[in-house]
Amino acid sequence: MSRMLDMLRKLLLLILLVWMAACEPLAPEVTQQVIVITNTPTAISEMPIVTQTAVFANSVPTRPPTNTPLPTATLPPLPSPTVIDCEEPGGSLFESAFQSEITGGTVLYNVYLPPCFFRFGRRYPYVILLHGSGYRYDQWADLGIQEVMDAGIANQILPPMVVIMPDGGDFQENNIFTEGGSYEDIILKELIPDIERSYCVWTDARGRAIGGISRGGFWAYSIGFRNPGLFASIGGHSPWFVPNNAPNTHNPLALAEFAPQIETLRMYLDNSQNDSGGANVVIFSNELSQRGIAHTYTINPTGGHNNEYWSAHLQEYLEFYGRNWPLLVEDLPLCQ
Repeated sequence: MSRMLDMLRKLLLLILLVWMAACEPLAPEVTQQVIVITNTPTAISEMPIVTQTAVFANSVPTRPPTNTPLPTATLPPLPSPTVIDCEEPGGSLFESAFQSEITGGTVLYNVYLPPCFFRFGRRYPYVILLHGSGYRYDQWADLGIQEVMDAGIANQILPPMVVIMPDGGDFQENNIFTEGGSYEDIILKELIPDIERSYCVWTDARGRAIGGISRGGFWAYSIGFRNPGLFASIGGHSPWFVPNNAPNTHNPLALAEFAPQIETLRMYLDNSQNDSGGANVVIFSNELSQRGIAHTYTINPTGGHNNEYWSAHLQEYLEFYGRNWPLLVEDLPLCQ
C-alpha cells in the first residue's frame, strides 16, 4: 500500500512538472525600452546610463535600393473661448519654394496645413521636419504625414499645427559648415523667414519645433543645440551621429557635452534595437544624462533604418512635437 502511495505521489509530481514546463515561456518577450531622464537633480552615479560600443562610420546611410520610384515676437493674447466648427474633412499637403541666395537656386519644401487653416484667422504652431540622406523633401509625405495628421487632428490626438518639410540638397548631404553658407543658414535665415512671412504661424520659440530622420536628425540637433532660443522641441529619429564627421562646434555628440542653455529644450530620440547607428545615439543620450538634461530616448525592439520603421512610429513623433500645443483651434491666438 505504501509503495502504491509513493508511486502515486511521484506520478502527481511528474504531472505537475510537465504542466509547469508547458506554462513557462521559452524566452523573455522583447519589449520597447524607454529611457526618460528628468532634470531633477540626481547624482551622476545614480543616473540610468546605457552602454554599447560606439559605431564609427565614414559615410551616412542613404536610401536603400528600391524599384519604387529670426526675430522673436510676442504672441498676441488668447481670444475668448469660442467653439469653432470646420467642415473640411482634412488638411492640405502641397509643394512650395523660395529663392535661396545661399544655394543660388530654388529650395523646394512641402507644407501641411490643418483643415480650415485660412478660414479662422488663427496663429498656428509649426514643426520643421528634415529628411534623411538619399531622400528628398517628399520623404515625409511618403511616410503618410497627411493621413496621420488628419486623423490625429480629427480625434484630438494631435494639435492643429503646420508641418514644413524642406529639401536638403547638397548642403544637407555634405558637411558644409561655412559661416553664412551652411544648411543651418538656409533653415534659419531663409526658410523660417519665408514661412513666417507666408503663413500665419507662431513667431515665438514656444511655437516652433525641429526634427529629422537619420542625417536630418543630425542637422536637427546641430541646429537646435546651436540655437536653443529658437525652438521649443527637438527630435531625432534614428539620428545619424558620428564622431569626427563635423567640427565640435556643429557635431551633436560634442554639443551634448558642452552646448549652453539647452536645458529648457524638450528632446526626443528613438531608433530600432538593430539600428547600426544606435550605439552613438546611446553615447549622445548618456552625455545628456551626465549633465542632468531632460530627454526621452526610445529603443524599439523591431525595425530597421528605413521608411517602414519611421512610418510605423510617425504618430509618436508628431505627438511629441505637438504635446504642449493647443488641441483646439479656438485656443490658438488670433492672427493679428
